[in-house]
Amino acid sequence: MEHDASNNRESSLAAPVDFLPPAGEVVTGPAPLPPSPAPFVALDRRVIQLWRISGLLGCAIIALPALVALLFVCHSLLGSAILAFVPWSGVLLFGCLWSLWYPARAYRAWGYRVEERVLEIRSGVWFRVIRFLPLSRLQHVDLHRGPLERAHGLASLTLHTAGTREASLGIPGLADADAESLRDQLAAAGGDDAV
Repeated sequence: MEHDASNNRESSLAAPVDFLPPAGEVVTGPAPLPPSPAPFVALDRRVIQLWRISGLLGCAIIALPALVALLFVCHSLLGSAILAFVPWSGVLLFGCLWSLWYPARAYRAWGYRVEERVLEIRSGVWFRVIRFLPLSRLQHVDLHRGPLERAHGLASLTLHTAGTREASLGIPGLADADAESLRDQLAAAGGDDAV
């Protein structure tokens, strides 16, 4: 008798649970899983090169005035301008190495996905930032193509929302065609006064 009861229990546990409860009956148990979200879309890989060039240009713009200031200070205080090259070259080397290393990490951290009612943007190498933009709050979308972006075939989107705190979000490093397509998709899905 025990053997029959255990067989019935095992067969009832292994039976599929493909049934609909009768109308009005409350079913308890785990809630059905929500549909899996869309995967994150990565930026265009060319943005790594763009960020590296921008970083190196930034280092050069900062390094030249810093060198002049250090030469002046070392010559007036120490009587030798050559000593200015030691700290300056160390800082310059660090800035150049950072400009070459960091963009690849930032690229891997960036991504976005558009769902039915929300745009989700993630970024951040050291501190992960995840932003949700309800598409109903989207006011307008700007498409930017600076000289370096145009040279790499890239564009950036700036999304303006109906709010006062952090009312703009940006998505950099999109291929030209992808940026235009995303702009049109977001403008169509945006709020009543989205442009």
